[in-house]
Amino acid sequence: MIARALLRAAGRRLPRLDGRVPAAVRAAVEIRRDRFGVPNIAAATDEDAWFALGFCQGQDRAFQIETRARVVRGTVAALIGVDGVAIDRLSRRIGFARYGTAALAALKADDRARLEAFAAGVNAGMDAGGGGRSHEFLLLRVRPTRFTASDALGFLAVQSFALASNWDVELARLRMLALDGPAAVADLHPSYPARHPASDRPGAPALRVIDALAEDLAAAGHLFAPGGGSNNWAIAGSRTTSGRPILGNDPHLAPMLPPHWYLARISTPEWSLCGAAVPATPVFGVGHNDHVAWGVTAGLIDDTDLFVETVEGAAVRRDGRLVACETRIETITVRGGSDETITVMVTDRGPIVGPAFDGPFGALSLAATWLRPGPGLGAALHLGRVRTFTDLQYRFREWPTVALNVAYAGPDGIGWQLVGEAPIRGRGGGTIPQDASDPATAWHPRRIPAAELPAVSNPDSGFVATANNLPASDHYLGSDFLDGYRVARITELLAARRNWDVAAVLRMQLDQQSLPWREMRSRVLAAISGEEAPAAVLLRAWDGRVTADSAGAAVFEVFAAHLACRIAERRAPHSARYALGTGFTPLVPMTGLAVRRFSHLVDLVLAQPEGWFDDGWDAAIAESVRHAGAVLTTRAGSDPARWAWGAVRPLRLRHPLGARPVLAAIYDLGPFSHGGDANTLNPAPVNPLDPLANPDFAIASLRFAVEVGAWQHARFALPGGQSGNPYSPHYADQVDLWLRGDGLTIAVTPADVHRTTRHTLILEPAPS
Repeated sequence: MIARALLRAAGRRLPRLDGRVPAAVRAAVEIRRDRFGVPNIAAATDEDAWFALGFCQGQDRAFQIETRARVVRGTVAALIGVDGVAIDRLSRRIGFARYGTAALAALKADDRARLEAFAAGVNAGMDAGGGGRSHEFLLLRVRPTRFTASDALGFLAVQSFALASNWDVELARLRMLALDGPAAVADLHPSYPARHPASDRPGAPALRVIDALAEDLAAAGHLFAPGGGSNNWAIAGSRTTSGRPILGNDPHLAPMLPPHWYLARISTPEWSLCGAAVPATPVFGVGHNDHVAWGVTAGLIDDTDLFVETVEGAAVRRDGRLVACETRIETITVRGGSDETITVMVTDRGPIVGPAFDGPFGALSLAATWLRPGPGLGAALHLGRVRTFTDLQYRFREWPTVALNVAYAGPDGIGWQLVGEAPIRGRGGGTIPQDASDPATAWHPRRIPAAELPAVSNPDSGFVATANNLPASDHYLGSDFLDGYRVARITELLAARRNWDVAAVLRMQLDQQSLPWREMRSRVLAAISGEEAPAAVLLRAWDGRVTADSAGAAVFEVFAAHLACRIAERRAPHSARYALGTGFTPLVPMTGLAVRRFSHLVDLVLAQPEGWFDDGWDAAIAESVRHAGAVLTTRAGSDPARWAWGAVRPLRLRHPLGARPVLAAIYDLGPFSHGGDANTLNPAPVNPLDPLANPDFAIASLRFAVEVGAWQHARFALPGGQSGNPYSPHYADQVDLWLRGDGLTIAVTPADVHRTTRHTLILEPAPS
């Protein structure tokens, strides 16, 4: 009640959207906003354009930017108290802030000036953008800190860590090895299925290393919770009604508020840029200019490895000798508590991320390509100038941060390029932590050349598609790509017609057909042929679509989760939860093993190997179907008409402050009826250990579809809105569009910009 009263007293605190504001710009900048609050920025210079984008983000997303900057700096505990200490320990040890500083220095001078202008704009938007401090700062009784260009680059490293394909899976495998032995890993490790499209046992001391690291990872989820997934595809003009290419993209991230993306358009006399930027950065990961369009999915190159270190004092052991480490003492300020001092150590492999620095248990160091600064980050500042696929490939040739599948559509056709730095390993494939004292496990100083990463241009099929699946490559790029069900479904749909338009692409993004059920259906139905309980009847009649209104879908999802749990518990009784995807941090609460269980489950159901269940596979399958009926009865009652998937497992969009019940009613949105699972194009992955829980791992964090040349008709939709203020009309005004697979348009021609304008703010040069 106190929080509600305080918020009411604080008023709506909306930003200033009209008039003139003095600012650090060289010439007047015009910011026009449409009915969804999307800014359309017209500037005379690059620096002024990026300043204005930062200004708008500072107006609309101040607290989101503040929390992201604090994760980078390791100062979350100074904001929220002891619950932030674990985040700060991890951040200081990995060195996100150190990376940001080094990465800024590595940029070319003109790119550095552009990024610094963006950061200055963020601060100006918070200070002079009107509305005063946002409600979150009032509730926490703090003021925003100064945002810097190095914070923006440091946050890209945070994203790289959160979206890295398998550091957490390495820990899960190590846990399984330590608790249940190599046979458990062999039986339960899902390899990439051949049928899907391509794009020595450690002991108890190693287990202690994992426990100590997990302790430091334990409290991040309420501030920052990305998932990892996405679909993108590009369709050649030969398959569209207009004869022009079309691109679709829907990155999959956690259902957080405010959304993971910020919509905007920028124009200067030399270039334009329209699409979705990552808040706290000027990076437009998804969008178009006046010539070409692009979209991204997580590339999942295995660019991050953990190593078991033997630490003695301030040195680590290498091939029988001690090698000195870089060390520093850092103090973590804890609001309302005692400050904590930690020792940060950086080895030749990378920073030590585990807290055990002495004794027989060792520590874990982290090697990551994305911790090596380079000038390639400047590519994000030049997407407005891209004119061809070759140009796009050139811009991303030195991309040093999170690995991405970049889909392209332009006048020259369509393409796909995997970008990012891929390591060349010594011994080991990066599947479990290796012994750092053995020089044979070290990475080679070179990386796989960018020109040798997978790419496709204008294929005969008339389309390209990626969905975090294995890419075809002559190089080893990793072993933890996601199952290929989504890319197989995309391929199936794209190949089925030659009259694609933007509306059809938007409808396709809502597709929720289950390919795993198609593969296992006959075996499952054979096992329950004599069953007449409601769950079995629903499953027999189910059409395989994981839609929100389907009770059959609910039966299938709970059945599959329960059978996966039984399988894991049979083979790994002490570590089953890790085989099922339990993560080591709310920062990444589920590992990729959770969403890769389906292909493994399908393989086992089809093969039905002997010795897994005392009563055989048919009995285990039938029992899991009965279990699903019991769970749904407990949740929704005995009437199967009430078992619809979107009713028993609805979607809630969560704000960091929503963790407190009194604030959840103000900040959170939902529940919404939403179908899907990990393998449907419109996703909502299921936690096998809690199949009716909110799909916190990932949803479509953005929907985007565009036809080349018809830029004014491009569609965008966020699960939320532009603003982070729950009292703003733009906090949730895109949700309905997002739910029904529609999208807003962003004006691109001068006439349309003027026609759609609801507010106009002029940033004018401040007096000297």
